[in-house]
Amino acid sequence: MSMSRKFSLALVLASTFIAVEVYAQTQPVQQVAAKEKVKESAWLSDPELTRFVQKMVESRYMPYKVLGQKNSKDMLTYKAYFRPFPADMERFYSYWGMTAVWYNARKTSMAQEGYEEIWHQSYRDAGNTELHQAVWQKTSTENPEMPKLGSNYADEEHEQNILVAMLWRGEFKKLDVALESGFAQNQAGRLKSNTLHTRFATLSRLDKDFKKQFDSWVKSSQLGYAHLARGMFLQEQAWEARGGKLAAETSKAQFAEFHKLSAQARVDLNKANEKIRACAMCAGELIGNNKALSIRGDDVSLLKTALRLDPSLYTPAYAYLSKLLPQWGGSFADMESFIENMNKVTGDQVLVEQLKSRLCYYRGSAIFKEDPEGARVWFEKGLNSQPYQLLVNELALMYAKKNSHKQAIALLEKSMANGNEWDLYTLEALAQSYFALGMQAKGDKLIAKRDEAVRRFKNGE
Repeated sequence: MSMSRKFSLALVLASTFIAVEVYAQTQPVQQVAAKEKVKESAWLSDPELTRFVQKMVESRYMPYKVLGQKNSKDMLTYKAYFRPFPADMERFYSYWGMTAVWYNARKTSMAQEGYEEIWHQSYRDAGNTELHQAVWQKTSTENPEMPKLGSNYADEEHEQNILVAMLWRGEFKKLDVALESGFAQNQAGRLKSNTLHTRFATLSRLDKDFKKQFDSWVKSSQLGYAHLARGMFLQEQAWEARGGKLAAETSKAQFAEFHKLSAQARVDLNKANEKIRACAMCAGELIGNNKALSIRGDDVSLLKTALRLDPSLYTPAYAYLSKLLPQWGGSFADMESFIENMNKVTGDQVLVEQLKSRLCYYRGSAIFKEDPEGARVWFEKGLNSQPYQLLVNELALMYAKKNSHKQAIALLEKSMANGNEWDLYTLEALAQSYFALGMQAKGDKLIAKRDEAVRRFKNGE
């Protein structure tokens, strides 16, 4: 599972629907903060709901009901309701935006496979096409032993899953020991800096119900790791509260929550910077926090500090590039100049290629709504030796929607070879393209691998 799509559980790529599926753990982790709660989303677009569902599934919530409607602008929007994973759940599927033909076919196949339809709704879109939402669930009264998992599971995925499980169970001393060990390995040259950052990023992308766990961790620890993790978590929550729309389309309430959470994150990040010796990661996170709070004075100093302390850590440069986006007062020309300067300063061609790929992603995303084909050109331009994972995901989705599955396969197979062997989005998307071309055996193999990764995450293994 890559950092950019950590826990993106089984996104199914198709032109008319999105689906999410998970396996329930056979030995459920105790629901400390989330037990018996029901949550709901706002009315969201298809991509927005997809991201929201991913985030909820990360924290063991399933969408048990999805509503669809046309809004005042004749755009399709969706609202989902969530509940904690039922103890007897083996697996669920949630589909929305299905045509009647697809819904009826899926309903039949689900019944044959032993699934119960627990929710269904239909409505008509702007073109008067009948669309359906449905959720199916399979339950199990048995609790069989987990099948033996493959021996080739990535060790780093294991480390990340363990950290999430420790936080969920409140094992804060173990968390401190594990992260302190990570920093020690990093200092000794046995753990890459970007890998260590990914462990913290994994914790930062959890659902807001983990806030109580973070607070308890901070209270119980004298070290700076809890502050760094909570600061990153709060900053992620801040961006979630703001949403991804332009400022003119964002409410005052959203901005207020965004600034409040960003200010809280700043306190933690500063404390982490004080407590953790030579913390390049802290400097990088503060650059992103400066962007959120419109503080610009010390970004150059923070970047220089981060590069001096650890030139092998890429996230400070990523954060600085992001703050140069046009919507944040910069320009694409500024971003190009920054990349050229980073090339001169660091000479790190891998970093430079990563920055160039991100720039292409930003440029394509900026014109996506008005000019999808122009966006595709930018995305393809960003396919260098180590392309930005979100760029790869967007391009694979574009190919799949056009039924260009051979292109999607070539792209995703290369992504796997580049170190994303256990990225759930890649595994699922590649499997679906295999299925679309009738390559059932290859698709089944990837689905089994995806299921293994999901089981391990859910069991903290």
